[in-house]
Amino acid sequence: MKPETDVLLGERYLLTTRIAGGGMGEVWGATDQVLGRSVAVKILRREYADDPTFLERFRNEARNAAGLSHSGIAAVYDYGEEDGSPYIVMEHVPGEALSTMIARDGALPAAQTLDIIGQAGLALQAAHDGGVIHRDVKPGNLVISPDGTVKITDFGIARATNAVPLTLTGAIMGTAYYISPEQASGGSVTPSSDVYSLGIVAYECLSGRRPFDGNTPVSVALAQVREDPPALPADVPPPVAALVMRMLEKDPADRPGSAAELGANALALKASGAAGDPGAAALPSSDAAGVTRMMTRAEAAGPARGPRHDTDPGFLLPPERALPRWLPYALALGAAAVLLLAVTRSCGQDASGTATNSPSATSRTATSSASARATVRAADYIGRPLTDVQAALAALGLRTTVVASEGGGAVGTVKGLSPVGALDRGDTVRLSVVQAPAKGDKKKGKDEKHK
Repeated sequence: MKPETDVLLGERYLLTTRIAGGGMGEVWGATDQVLGRSVAVKILRREYADDPTFLERFRNEARNAAGLSHSGIAAVYDYGEEDGSPYIVMEHVPGEALSTMIARDGALPAAQTLDIIGQAGLALQAAHDGGVIHRDVKPGNLVISPDGTVKITDFGIARATNAVPLTLTGAIMGTAYYISPEQASGGSVTPSSDVYSLGIVAYECLSGRRPFDGNTPVSVALAQVREDPPALPADVPPPVAALVMRMLEKDPADRPGSAAELGANALALKASGAAGDPGAAALPSSDAAGVTRMMTRAEAAGPARGPRHDTDPGFLLPPERALPRWLPYALALGAAAVLLLAVTRSCGQDASGTATNSPSATSRTATSSASARATVRAADYIGRPLTDVQAALAALGLRTTVVASEGGGAVGTVKGLSPVGALDRGDTVRLSVVQAPAKGDKKKGKDEKHK
C-alpha cells in the first residue's frame, strides 16, 4: 500500500496530508470518517513491513503507547493493516516539534526550557509507571502545542520493562546524540536512561546545540560514555545549569531519582523565579524547600561548568569522583563494538559471530592491566528474570548477550549462562532465556502425550 492523499485505511481513516517521515514510517494527517475527528496515522514503510523484527517492533509501539494514559503522551486510538502495510492511528497533536523550534529560534529562555522539561518529565513518569521505557527521547519526539502543552510521541523503540528484548544480541537502539552512556555501551536501560536523554534535550534548548557531536554515530556514542558535557552558556542561571548537569551524570545513581522528581524540580525552579521568569508565582512550602536545597548546592559548587583540558591550571578532579584509568577505554571499546554490530545488522549482514566475540576480547585487553575481575556463579542467576540478571551482571562490569530457549522454567527467566567463574570486567556472558513454545510445538506435545 502506497500512502497518498485520499487513500482510505480500514474503510474509516481518510489520509489528507503528509506530516512527517521517520526511520520506520510516515506520519499522515487523516480524518476519522466514523467519529468525524482529525487524527494522525503512522504507516510502517513498505520495505520494513516484510521484516518480522520491524513488524513486531511496530506492533509493540501500538501496544506500549495504547496502555498509557496521560495528558503529556499522544494517545493511540487504533491499529490496523492495509494491503500488508500496518498503521497506528493516534491523537493528532496541533503544534510543532521541539526540534523545529530550536532550529528556527536557537537557544530558548531558561524558564521556557524548564516548563518543557518539567512537563516531559511528568509524562515520562507515567510511561515508567506503566512499565514502559521510551529509549528515544529527543526534540523530534516532543511536540509543543500553541498553548505550550508538551506531548511525547513515537514509542517506536520503547520496551516494556518486563519483556524479553526484541534485539536479543543487545544491539543499541536510539539516536546517538541523545542516548545515555549505558545505552551507548550496551548496558541495561532503565527509566534513568530517559532522564539522561531529556537532559541532552534540556542542554540543547539552553545552548542551541547538543553537548556531544561528531562525524559518525560511533564517535558521538563514545563521547556520551567518556566525555563530560561542555559548560552551558554563562547566562544560564546556576540552579538551572546545576539541574541539567545532574541529569547528564554518567552514573544513573547520580541523576535525579525519577522522571517525576526531575519534572517537579524543573517546574518548581520555574515557579520560584530562579530562571528569570517575571510571571513566577509563590511556591508551596514543600516545593520551595526543595528549590532552596538545590540552589544552595549549586551555589556551594560554583557555576556549572564542563571539563577543562590538562593545560588549564584551575582543573582539579575531586578525588571522590576519580575513575579508574582503564574504565573509559573499556567502555569506549565495548560501545564501538556494539554500535558496529547494530549498523551491520541494520544493513542486513550477518556479523553476529564477530560482534559477539569482539567486545569481550577487546574489553579483556583493556582491563587486564588493572586485574579487574568478577566472579560469576550459575546458581546465583538461574531461574531469575532476565532483566534482574542483566542488571546484576552489568553491576559487575560484565556485558550480556541473550539467546531464546524453550522450556526449562518460567517464560522470561534465565535457564543457563556461560562462561562462569572468574571473568574480566568487560567480558560477555551468554544468557539462555526461556521463551514460550510455539503453538505448533504445544499441539505436538499434547498429541504425543495422548498417544
